[in-house]
Amino acid sequence: MTKRTPISSTPTFLKSPRYSRTLKLFSERSVGSNIFRSMVILEALSLKFFHSFNDWMLSVLVNSALKIAEEYGIERIALISKEEFEEELEGFEIIQAPKKFATILDSMIYYFEESEEKIIAEKFAQIYRAREYISAQMYLKGFEFGRAVVVFDTDTLKGLTIFEPEKSSFLKAVEECVERVHPEAFRAVLTVALNIAQKGREGRKIGTAFVMGDVEEVMSRSSQLVINPYHGHKEADRDIKNPENWESVMEFAQIDGVFVLDENGIIIACGRYIEASAKDLVSKIKRGLGGRHIACASITKETKAIAVVVSESGGDITVYKDGVEVMHIPSLLF
Repeated sequence: MTKRTPISSTPTFLKSPRYSRTLKLFSERSVGSNIFRSMVILEALSLKFFHSFNDWMLSVLVNSALKIAEEYGIERIALISKEEFEEELEGFEIIQAPKKFATILDSMIYYFEESEEKIIAEKFAQIYRAREYISAQMYLKGFEFGRAVVVFDTDTLKGLTIFEPEKSSFLKAVEECVERVHPEAFRAVLTVALNIAQKGREGRKIGTAFVMGDVEEVMSRSSQLVINPYHGHKEADRDIKNPENWESVMEFAQIDGVFVLDENGIIIACGRYIEASAKDLVSKIKRGLGGRHIACASITKETKAIAVVVSESGGDITVYKDGVEVMHIPSLLF
């Protein structure tokens, strides 16, 4: 990898008094801030004046992020921007969010700015959501967890923050789940679920679910709807942790019913119909979610299993544990 070349020349607009005042304010607010405790907020200003200079601003922000990363011993840079960033940074991992996430972030912030009460706290709330998104990105992309300097370079939000994963609600939920199932098996199931949510099958959206762990109890509370396509196959061919098996999993996801896996990610069956009681759970499930979500929440209430559900209509992913939703991943953001 080649080290990023710092900005070598200064365009006219960067020499303007207005830019100088803004940059000075940027620097002053970047030191010693401790908003939300879980993040060091370095800046979150609307800089509409520089809307036409996004390329330059991204360079300024990335160079500033590199200095901060070097100072604090951070090895990851996360980018939330509508601009492409194709350069490699020697000694740093780059985590770049899809452009649509930056667009969605802008839309939410623009809504608050157009309202009668322009509350800056709402912007910080969006930064919090961005932190959770970055947590999910790092986890699903297989990055090792660690601090990252996050660069915000959208139309309404430009600035930097230090991301600390140990404060993430998403990662706390992951930790709860992997107390019962193999960590890599859980990551693999979420990755496959995300692929199903995004791609569907044969041009159409499909929904499915994966119930992991406490196999004996889960099997006793479910029945086979169709012939189990995994019956009699070698364990290696049923291991969800092996990416070579994912294509067949996505194919069988079209079958009605759920997948049942042991705590190590070995698929025991698919096409299972859950018969657990949904008493007292229907009113607790989010409106708009169907029978698959209710059934999976129910089985996790009656057993020690973890359930990962892919919604057919919205494509979102929901994780249940002990009858309660512990994680929600909007597939649109990925």
